[in-house]
Amino acid sequence: MSVAAESLVYFYVPGYKPNYIEYAMTFYPMNIILCLEDGTPEEKKLEARYVVKNALQEFSDSEHTLIVRVNSVHTSHWEQDLEELVPERPARIRLPMVRTAEDLRQVERKVQDVIHQRSLNYSPSYEVMIECCEAIANLGEIHQASRNIYAFTFGGTDYFNDCVAKGLRDPALEVRKAKQRLGEYCRSVGLQCFDTTYMAYRDLEGFREDCLLSREYGFTGRSVIHPDQVAVVQDIYGISIA
Repeated sequence: MSVAAESLVYFYVPGYKPNYIEYAMTFYPMNIILCLEDGTPEEKKLEARYVVKNALQEFSDSEHTLIVRVNSVHTSHWEQDLEELVPERPARIRLPMVRTAEDLRQVERKVQDVIHQRSLNYSPSYEVMIECCEAIANLGEIHQASRNIYAFTFGGTDYFNDCVAKGLRDPALEVRKAKQRLGEYCRSVGLQCFDTTYMAYRDLEGFREDCLLSREYGFTGRSVIHPDQVAVVQDIYGISIA
């Protein structure tokens, strides 16, 4: 697979920090994820929504691909997120904690309502996050629920925590098994598949090893939280494998 380097990297930016967003826009063109979910504290959700809205307006002509990670359908924030941000036409919408096909359908219904109400000439695609055991079990049904899925992505910390909550004996092993299953599935159906963040951003050797394994599983790119991780992702995921 030959992929442009900038399409491999998904750089997370907290949605409530406009200075971080401006800094991210100084990088070479790549995918910038404006995060309203885990990267934004509960008390900053409203503020972040409007910071991200302004960023989408200000940088609408940027060479960067601007992706918004909205809040989960299992929260009280997601509908307002979509009402405010869909009219700004983000390149894609990243959907956290999708557990079932119906979760995805809820989002699509809401998005279509906003498009209809605003008479928008816009059709978004989705990056669907797999972050719990239920989602892995429902993977095929989730995929069939929408024709607008651009990629599946993996949320490692939340998946690990879900395994702990379920009392599974070896959560780290369960995470690896889930990543392998997700990567293999995406490869089999020709979907992009983006791996989770690696929080120990100073450990570049460990990150490189993890990326190599991730690529073998079938992942085609990766979310990052620090500029030093960018070159590693470009190097590892930019290499074609059979």
